[in-house]
Formats: sequence, C-alpha cells, structure tokens
Amino acid sequence: MKKYMPLILLLAAGLSSCEEVIDVSLAGSAPVLVAEGSILHDSVCSVKLTYTSGYFDTARYVPEENARVYLISDDQRFETLEYQGGGIYLGNIIRGKPGFEYTLNISAGGNEYHAASFLNPRPELLHVAYEILDVPHFSGETIYTIKNVIIDKTAEDSYYLLKYHRNGKMLNDYFSTYNDIYLKADTIVYSDYRLDFYSSDTVKVDLYAIDKKTYIYFNLVNDVLFSSMRASTPYNPSSNFSGNILGYFMAASVDSETIIIR
Repeated sequence: MKKYMPLILLLAAGLSSCEEVIDVSLAGSAPVLVAEGSILHDSVCSVKLTYTSGYFDTARYVPEENARVYLISDDQRFETLEYQGGGIYLGNIIRGKPGFEYTLNISAGGNEYHAASFLNPRPELLHVAYEILDVPHFSGETIYTIKNVIIDKTAEDSYYLLKYHRNGKMLNDYFSTYNDIYLKADTIVYSDYRLDFYSSDTVKVDLYAIDKKTYIYFNLVNDVLFSSMRASTPYNPSSNFSGNILGYFMAASVDSETIIIR
C-alpha cells in the first residue's frame, strides 16, 4: 500500500561547502553577468547570458553577444553552443541523458566561468488536484491551492523544483522547492499554501528532478524574494558557477500535469 504524506513547504536556505556565495550588490550600478542555463532530459542545452545591475532588475538588461559557451558531458562529449541573438546560446548535438553530469563553460568579458550539474532520472507527477484555501481575501473570491501527488520510491535523497503556470503564463516570482531527506514515503502529497489560484484558472505544474546544488540555489532565490517582501536587506543567492557571476546551470528531468479549476 502506498503511503501519503501531507507537506507544507518550508524555506530552508541551506549552504554547503561546495557552493560559492558571491559578493555582488543587487542594487549596485555595475553590470553583472547573469547566466541562466539548463539541459533537460532528451533536450539540447540552452543558456541565456545578460548583464544587469541586479539579478531582480529585469527591466534593464544587456545581452552578452560575444561569449564562448561550450558544454562537456562526463563521457567526454563536447559541443560549442551557437549564438541565437538576444543573449541566447543553443546547442544542437548533445541531448540530456539521465545518469550523466554536464559541465557548462562560459568565456565572457575576459573571464572564465564553469558549473557542473547531474541529470537525474525523470520524476513522476502522478496527478494534481485543487482544494479551497480557507483564508480571508480582499476580493471575496474563493481561493484555491494546488495539491501535487509525487511518486518518490528512490532510496536516495531526492530534490525537486516545481514551477507553476497560470493560464499559459509561468509564475516567475516564485519557485517551489522540496527535498525528501527527512520524509521518506512511496508517494507524497505536496501543497504550497503561498500560491493563490481562482475558479476557471488553468494551472500547469512542472516537476523537475534536480541535483542538490541546483536545489540550494533555488531555495536561496526564494529566500531573497521573500526577504525583499519583508523589506529587509536581500543577499545574493549562491551560484553553482565558479567566479563572480549570478545565476545557475541546471541539468534536470521534468514531468508535467495540467488541471482546470472549476
């Protein structure tokens, strides 16, 4: 019989010795290179490189158009990513395979950066459902939360990233993270009560199986976002890149489910 375990997300902003916390002022005026890279199961590598005065200053950015970006897998396959415009660099040969580690190397502005990420097997999002969230709301509308049922049979520690889309648009101001280090169960029911959805919303959930370094990065992004809401001084999320750079490189597998709230 499968076991079900209700779960409320906690912000656990942990750091480990393999992560580098970089000292860049989020509010400063000096341009900082931001890398957003990923290679997904059975997909090519994609990297966006921009310069911005702060990681969350999305209104102003300048694309990095002259970088050299290349990818190496731990079975010694090598590929140089081609520039597509708008700061986007794209591979066309190497496709992500579970069980392999990938290293992304970036040469830009006279500096070298690299990051490695392990691609885990595809997770299983069994199904998603919704339930009424019984909290007061100024609009008087009924608020719903999404319940995610995740199959989690592996004996090894698992790390997950969940991204939500409302009516075709991804919610960019929040990343939901979960690990099963202390909670072992065949099946886990996971709800994040800080996200609000409404009747007639179409909600798509993407469940990513990620490695520990990627998990720590997105946990810290959440902490920065919520510390900004509390009007405290934000700090920079650690990056799995070497050097003075913001952002991440993520190897991941993904499963998705969609539901309409009625």
